Amino acid sequence: MARDKSSGGWWNAASLALRIATVALSVASMVTMATASAAAPASTVSYRDYKSLRYSLSATLITAALQALAVYLTVRGQEQEAKAAKALGHLVDTAAQVLLYSSSAVSFAVDDFGSCSRRITGVCKTAAEFCRQVHVAGAISIAAAITLSVSLYLKDAPVSVSLDGDGRKSGTGCGRACHCHH
Repeated sequence: MARDKSSGGWWNAASLALRIATVALSVASMVTMATASAAAPASTVSYRDYKSLRYSLSATLITAALQALAVYLTVRGQEQEAKAAKALGHLVDTAAQVLLYSSSAVSFAVDDFGSCSRRITGVCKTAAEFCRQVHVAGAISIAAAITLSVSLYLKDAPVSVSLDGDGRKSGTGCGRACHCHH
């Protein structure tokens, strides 16, 4: 049983805060990747030299935009308006997670990039600062993905329900601490 969204609660505020943090972390990852460059023998190495790193930067940009939209819809209260909107919300969240996890995987694979066009074989041996920045961008992407996952968990986690001995849900009832059903 999912929580009643209209009742509010700390989990809604925490979920929204974590979505906002996901936007911030996605932007931080994007900026870190965009500024990744280092001098290497005969040239400067940059994320622009690698299509996969350009993908990583684009993925974090798209994720930031998708999650900013999700935050906007949540704040406006339109997230649960219709079945189509709810389905779109799940699609946006799934796409954001896929983009963040794939972005981080690409960032950590920089050590294994081969030599084509301007690429440098063993780029991390010749441009260690570049690789450090790319790895940091990947770590930030993973942090954003985990933050989004926790946000979604808080939004959709089942409510803990304890049962009385008679099999009925215990709860606040009438407010008089009795178990009567009047």
